[in-house]
Amino acid sequence: MDHMVFRLRQLPRDVNTLSTIALLSKALDIDPSAIRIFSLARSLDLWIPGKVATLMFDGIKVEDILEGGKLSNITKQGDEWRIRVEHIHDNSLILDVHFRGLTPLYDPPSASYAADCIAISGLASHPFGSWQPKDRSKTFMWIRDTLPKSLPHIRPILYGYDTSLVKSQSFQSIFDIALGLISHLRANGWASPTCKPLAFLAHSLGGIVLKQAFVSLAHRIERDDPILHAIKGAVLFGVPNLGMEQSHLEAVVDGQPNKQLIADLSLNSEYLQQLDEQFSGISYLQNAILYWCYETRKSPTVIQGSDGRWSRTGPEEILVTPHSATRGLYRETIKSDSIFPINEDHSNIVKFSENDPNYAIVAQKLEHILPRRESDPKANTTQETPESNVVSGQEYDFESIIDSLYIPEGDRRIMEVEEKFGHTFDWIYDKPEPGFVRWLRSGNPLFWINGKPGSGKSTLMKFIFKDRRTSDLLSDWKGHNTYIRAAFFFHYRGSPIQKSFEGLLRSVLSQILSENPPLSRFLWPLFDKKVLTSGDWTLEMLKKGLHNLLVQEEVPLNLCLFLDALDEYDGRLELICQFLTDLATIRSTPYKRIKVCFSSRPWDIFIHAFRNCYGFRIQDFTQADIRDYCLGSIKNERLPYVALESLIPDIVMRSRGVFLWVKLVVKDLAQAMRTPTLSKVELKKQLESLPTELDSYYSEIINRIPYVHRWKTYAMLETAVRFQGSLSPKDLICTVACSEPKIYQEALDALQRLYDQGVSDFADLVRRESRMYCGGLVEVVTGRDGTYIQVLHQTVEDFVTNPKFKQIVLEDRARITVENGNTFLAKYSMMPDRSGFCDGYYARAAERTSGRSIKTFLDSIPETVLQEKASFTTALAYAASADLRLYIIESVDESPNILRECREPLLTYTLNPDNLLTDDEFVKTIKVLLDGGFQPKHDPDMFTSMVKRAGRREVFYPLDPKKSNKTIGDLDIELLQLLLDYGQDPNLDIEIENSHRARPSLLGRMLKRIPSGDDCRDVKTITPLDYLFLVKGGWDSKSIEEVRVMYQAICLILGRGGVIKATQQECLREALDEFSKRGLSIEDLEAQLLPLSLSPPEPSRQSLGSKLKKTTSRLLH
Repeated sequence: MDHMVFRLRQLPRDVNTLSTIALLSKALDIDPSAIRIFSLARSLDLWIPGKVATLMFDGIKVEDILEGGKLSNITKQGDEWRIRVEHIHDNSLILDVHFRGLTPLYDPPSASYAADCIAISGLASHPFGSWQPKDRSKTFMWIRDTLPKSLPHIRPILYGYDTSLVKSQSFQSIFDIALGLISHLRANGWASPTCKPLAFLAHSLGGIVLKQAFVSLAHRIERDDPILHAIKGAVLFGVPNLGMEQSHLEAVVDGQPNKQLIADLSLNSEYLQQLDEQFSGISYLQNAILYWCYETRKSPTVIQGSDGRWSRTGPEEILVTPHSATRGLYRETIKSDSIFPINEDHSNIVKFSENDPNYAIVAQKLEHILPRRESDPKANTTQETPESNVVSGQEYDFESIIDSLYIPEGDRRIMEVEEKFGHTFDWIYDKPEPGFVRWLRSGNPLFWINGKPGSGKSTLMKFIFKDRRTSDLLSDWKGHNTYIRAAFFFHYRGSPIQKSFEGLLRSVLSQILSENPPLSRFLWPLFDKKVLTSGDWTLEMLKKGLHNLLVQEEVPLNLCLFLDALDEYDGRLELICQFLTDLATIRSTPYKRIKVCFSSRPWDIFIHAFRNCYGFRIQDFTQADIRDYCLGSIKNERLPYVALESLIPDIVMRSRGVFLWVKLVVKDLAQAMRTPTLSKVELKKQLESLPTELDSYYSEIINRIPYVHRWKTYAMLETAVRFQGSLSPKDLICTVACSEPKIYQEALDALQRLYDQGVSDFADLVRRESRMYCGGLVEVVTGRDGTYIQVLHQTVEDFVTNPKFKQIVLEDRARITVENGNTFLAKYSMMPDRSGFCDGYYARAAERTSGRSIKTFLDSIPETVLQEKASFTTALAYAASADLRLYIIESVDESPNILRECREPLLTYTLNPDNLLTDDEFVKTIKVLLDGGFQPKHDPDMFTSMVKRAGRREVFYPLDPKKSNKTIGDLDIELLQLLLDYGQDPNLDIEIENSHRARPSLLGRMLKRIPSGDDCRDVKTITPLDYLFLVKGGWDSKSIEEVRVMYQAICLILGRGGVIKATQQECLREALDEFSKRGLSIEDLEAQLLPLSLSPPEPSRQSLGSKLKKTTSRLLH
């Protein structure tokens, strides 16, 4: 073990280098000078906070100490050593050389800490050693020793995984390794929306693992995107994107379980080709910055010696060609800045020595991906609303408030939740241990019910919300403290409003006001109108409205909220935690008390936020309930109790408090009992063979379905979880019918075959097909708003959105399948009889989650159908309007001149009213169009509309803060610059049309009339700069943001050759004076524009006489 680098874990969090040496030297009974600490950083482990060190031993045979058995406090466990030390966590340190998992190498100063960088090693390599130069000392490793000095704002981290080849018994695939990486990221903080930006250094196989992880993350639903959004890019070294020379490795793994892993890296690998296509699209849509490094020296191959050992002494080969390492970009000129060579072989390409010139190249590229943190230049302009600002005598329409807050599906989830069975859950009132009764009578504000998925939390919450005993216990016997009870049950499988904070606020406000109408007067100061509509309530207004009700002191308010399934909230969980914490801080008075009972899964974020709250774990109290529920389920299956009587204790024990598991098991056993020859012993064996975890149970259900039907299984479940809103039974069946066809006509034929069957009851058809193809995991729900589809439970949705799902259902076919429910819904949305959801949402979602467009399908849609469905005559125009950037890119790859020759106003088509004021995604689509060759001159209205909007009031409106931190003004300037960069004429004529009957404006008086033909109009043409100076409105009413945007637009256009032709000096001078008042520099504008401005015209005698005559006439009359 000479010259070997060790990792030391579970160090106390308060240690430094000297105390670490002292601690370890004492534990190993060695001289402190024999220990060299190279790095000491805080552990990433959220469960065991501490520090991690990398170190070496000098001048001693450390193996004699660790394995000699002389010290009783050292125990070897597998390939690591546990060293017992008094007075530290778990009384032990852990020493290893394998470096598996995540290893932080440096702690940036908190003030400058801005990002993380994870290094992933390659095939048959060591997580630490593979990055070290091949010298004997092993004291230098550039990621640990040089990177923190060059980029101190970045925390470097190693990721280690098992990639050994010789005599390996591992059968893990690249997909399995990628899921392992995702699990480590999720467990160590990168699943939080507040995590730091993240980049990767990936070598060889490590790059393939990263690509697979990227694709697997994108496949999940938006809610699980924080990790994906955190990834800003990567520097990838010698990655075999298109395969590698691996024939020498095949001999190493011959007959071993890991043979398939090597086969997947071959030059003709279908898996690598599919992965690269998906990764290319997804990384592009995520704006990931990628650099590809390729080797320029041959590498020795692996051969087996006469002693049976394998060594790198074989013939030299090019292991990964430049073409494969750069994804085909080698010798391309378009993206040449994203590739770079290193003159080393495949292994040494990442082994930088001290002062290695190649290191500077990598550091520069890494800093481009993860720049140093900059402060936000924009000040916070949010203004707080006064706690109470009631205008006396204000008239208001109470009914309009209630109607405007109403959401049709607001209480749907409560209605859907099953009623409790028999006397289950009565213990919450009858026993003191849960503490619920004590809490109701106390002044404590919060009560947390947590439990496993499927353990009955929602059923219990519905029960206690509706049961009269809750109301009785809250109120005192005098009747002075009557509580308003309000509830909101989050529902992730429901419509957007059912899983949003907006839905919570609307529902709670509506319930409070319905019970206590006088409180409505505290909402009217928020509005300047007497009758409200639903659209008047923005999220900010809703938050301020609830705040006003809860802090006012004039109207008595005793409120008890019941909030179910916080884990199904579709947003940042920190927000919902803070919301509850803030409610708990509202001061109670004799006339105001706020209490909240809430439920969730026991996730880390909830444990941290509510660890000191009153509450209980539901599964600790439900053993008797499970037994009763089991008996009830047996009865529902129309079986005699005696049939399964002997198995009930085993079912209760194995359920571990999960009611849903009992329901599934009883159904399975009931089905088995309908086989006459099955004995009780065989029945018990079947029970014992069933998985106890729901995820495993769902996998078991899928495995029972014949493989020939699995595509239908995949399509039904994928469609059910991807649909946004209430999915009707007919739409589910029709979407599944459209799932396999590749072109429009095939999908139309599939639907016609379905209709020819004469199906009259689609709900019944879904029930039958769910049992046959999904094991009952898809169900039909009937509510007051109609019949719709959902999966059996939230855990089923979690199962379907897990990256493993596709592989479980489709097995080998999963490797070449990119389609998902979004793809299927996008195809069905274009069918003739389908109204709604053809706005491109699902086509965009398909691109974002699969990395591929539905180009083949869109191109096959007849022009007449496209015109009818989307109001466009070409698929390219539809793609521009729907932000289908991958479709556009694939179209250009197929026909390089398609955009250059296009005469449709594609840029204007991107200005979709739905996204124009919310995000800047369409700007990326515009850039794709321009990059692909579209010329701005073929769509002049785009530039004109941006110029006109630059002077309007809405420029200071912010975009959706969830999507962008920009204002509309920022967007306008960005678009103007983009168009000018791509050749837009800065002096494009802008036409101003006025009727002859219209009152002459200042602008009209300043411009010469130009005849426009025989019609009765005057058309004036001016330049963009003229427009910005002349059409300005009152300067006094303009905000600094409006003036700033106008100023930036003027400077931008002027700098690209813009001129004025019709602006008078008076008007120009006025604008320049206003700019100067606002602190904006005007010297350059004066120098360039004043000489071009028009002098004021001398009034003619005729015009003066005419004015005098008109004035006299008005005075006389």
